[in-house]
Amino acid sequence: MNRVLSVNNVSKRVKDFQILNKVSFELERGEIVGLIGPNGAGKTSIMKILVGLTRNYTGEVDFSGVRDIGCMIETPSFYPYNTGYQNLRYFAGLNGVGKEKVKELMELLGLMDAANKNVKAYSLGMRQRLGIAQALLKDPDVLVLDEPTNGLDPEGIYEVREYIRKIANEKNITVLISSHLLGELEKMCDRAIIIKKGEVIQFMDFCDDKKERQITYVMESPDAKAARKILQENKYRVVSQNEREVRIRIDAGEKIDVVKLLMSHHVVMTGLYEASETLEDTFLELMKN
Repeated sequence: MNRVLSVNNVSKRVKDFQILNKVSFELERGEIVGLIGPNGAGKTSIMKILVGLTRNYTGEVDFSGVRDIGCMIETPSFYPYNTGYQNLRYFAGLNGVGKEKVKELMELLGLMDAANKNVKAYSLGMRQRLGIAQALLKDPDVLVLDEPTNGLDPEGIYEVREYIRKIANEKNITVLISSHLLGELEKMCDRAIIIKKGEVIQFMDFCDDKKERQITYVMESPDAKAARKILQENKYRVVSQNEREVRIRIDAGEKIDVVKLLMSHHVVMTGLYEASETLEDTFLELMKN
């Protein structure tokens, strides 16, 4: 994987309210990243900056690896008495895109059977998929989706989730997605960025098939930052870190090696145990403070 976009110390202030405070993260090509935080945390502000809807900010966003960004920030709007195909053809024309791309995207998003139905007859999930198709018209490198499963029933949520994974895998498109449904994000995403009050407070890296043979351990320490640095320098996989703890993914037999390594660097540990909590558990714990 290679970096496609980076956000460096981005801050945004409106009057006396700090909306974003030195936000930094990177996105890799072809990955799905969840942007997680409570209402008012700054998620939509970050997304609007990335897609060019907001320019009043400090810091830097490096778009050098990006040719185009597609987005669905609000609920998509279409002409209800035109068909899905007609709507997509209209927006394709505005973007200088031909009808072959329209057909390709309707197939990709599973909309060909409904191509000649009026959008008025579409379910909410179908409209969301049509909105995603619209965002993909110009073959973007990055797709930004703000709450794409909001208001959907379980079947619609499942469909949208599977199509987003399909887009990332087949098109090698980077997807940045926000949602309140943390369980769904955990199933869908490769990583998560957790923000609170305009600041990034934690990164989380989720298991893939190869990583599932390993165990995530929580290592508690009053000097978690130093512990993380030592572990990473010694090629251990750190999946997250905050002020009080470091989470690492290792084989069970490596546990004693980690203890010896940190002791040799005089890092005090107050706990080391196997993690079992979900993304939702971690999120709720972080939001307490």
